Amino acid sequence: MWMLSAAPAAAAEDLVLKAVTDELSRNMERLKMDSLDRPYFLSYYVTDSTETEFSAAFGALRDDSVNIAREAAVDLRIGNQDFDNSWYAGQDFNSYLPGTAALGEEADYDSLRFSLWSLTDDAYTRALEKYSQKKAYQQKKNIAQLYGDLSAEKKELLLEDEPVPAPLAPAVWRETVRKVSAIFRKYPKIQESQAALRRVVRTVRFANSEGTRYRYYRDGVTLEIKAEVQTAGGLRIADEKAFYWSSPPDVPPDAKLEAETEAFARDMSYVVDSSTAEAYLGPVLFEDQGAAEFLGQLFVNNISFSRNPWSDRDDMSRYYMAAGELTKKLGMRVLPGFLSVSDNPLETSWHGTPLLGAYPIDNEGVRPSGLELVRSGKLVNFYVSRAPVEKFRSSNGHARGYIREFPTARPGNVFFSAQPEKKVSRAELRKELLRLAAENGLDYAVIVRRLDPWDEKKSEDLLAGPMLAYKVSVKDGSETLINGEEWTGVTFRALRDIMLVSDDEQVYNYYQPTPFFYTRGYVPASIIAPAALLVQEMELKPTDAKPDRQPYLPHPYFEKK
Repeated sequence: MWMLSAAPAAAAEDLVLKAVTDELSRNMERLKMDSLDRPYFLSYYVTDSTETEFSAAFGALRDDSVNIAREAAVDLRIGNQDFDNSWYAGQDFNSYLPGTAALGEEADYDSLRFSLWSLTDDAYTRALEKYSQKKAYQQKKNIAQLYGDLSAEKKELLLEDEPVPAPLAPAVWRETVRKVSAIFRKYPKIQESQAALRRVVRTVRFANSEGTRYRYYRDGVTLEIKAEVQTAGGLRIADEKAFYWSSPPDVPPDAKLEAETEAFARDMSYVVDSSTAEAYLGPVLFEDQGAAEFLGQLFVNNISFSRNPWSDRDDMSRYYMAAGELTKKLGMRVLPGFLSVSDNPLETSWHGTPLLGAYPIDNEGVRPSGLELVRSGKLVNFYVSRAPVEKFRSSNGHARGYIREFPTARPGNVFFSAQPEKKVSRAELRKELLRLAAENGLDYAVIVRRLDPWDEKKSEDLLAGPMLAYKVSVKDGSETLINGEEWTGVTFRALRDIMLVSDDEQVYNYYQPTPFFYTRGYVPASIIAPAALLVQEMELKPTDAKPDRQPYLPHPYFEKK
């Protein structure tokens, strides 16, 4: 759990936070242009990041870098809490983002004040313009039903003491990533590959005109492996897998990392000679990453992003309104009755596994707590920021976002729990899968072990296509890997059609993208759920993607051998 202290003295020792709060006070007292409105609300969100990365391909080092950055985002509002300049995209979707700027890396008080002053001055001009445009839009569209633009929330003062970061050994990490990337040398069918080991140490600071102040620290390590292959039919398939740890001491020995990479490379190599998909309608068993992504893409994403900005261009609105569909089903059954869901960002680990979605306070300065989302299949809550919506006028502490996007209502740590009678072993799930297939007169059933991530799907689809899918023979249980398949006709009914889940559970750490295509950012999240789930019926078809020609020459590394 997060340990935070309300310690005003600590803020005084923090020159960055002092510069932020002093410039905030000055702008609220004195910022005004002629007879135009002055700001009624102002906040600054500041991140300090040190990113160290080592990458390699086929056993050769490719990149060795250290990037240090300090960035600030400003939220300045004209009007009042009932109606202000926020949540209006207008026609220029590329400009629907907060004012941001790079700040000096040194803790120089005067330099920081200057940068914040310049950033705020520009934000004020833009806020006046947006406020005028939004009022005109409301009148033109005759919008009478308004819920407010900024909820009233209590003041918070949460300051975490700076930890001593664990040391990093560059020579050791270079050798680790080199060895991991060299695994792909064993697999000549893989055309491209890369391994990257990355550490990010971050300080997050926030202050607003209501008196809220916070500061907390994050430290994290990521191993990312990527590969691309081409099937015999010419279809290009790329995939990546990431592993996350809380700090360098938590990274497992090289042997374990190499074993994980070996399994990934082996699966990608098998895809090359896999069978071409056929049309299929029947039961589907989702396992491991496939099960987590199924729940994340169909459920979690669609109780996120509960409010969308107004837009002048209906033809572009779909790029800003691609999620949140289940928020319209409050009080209705969205999952089978044996499943319940909650979210608690204050949990930092689960059975010893770090939870990537943990955070002590959200981007708008609201503290989260345990949030019940689904009770016995029925949606009783969804994620809400300080932007009121019809059903909820207060935040539940889930405003999150990348620094170059406006915070939106998003998950932290999502816990799925099932009633005991619906939890069975993996063997029983497989047995039931084949029984259903035989009952429907099918020669085989389908198991999906990996799905593409949400941001790889078509904008009109609810669920991204399978990455690793297998035909399982009803006759003898043998598995055949298939490629080139897409879902068809997927609706939210698929969630309610979950019949059984496994009795083992998993932690799936990932980065959730926003649906806002032009300002897409990612936030860390975690899904804690059954490691496998059986869906009664889904439909697959061969992909519409066109194949590419095969390379004229073989891969140069393998040609040498």
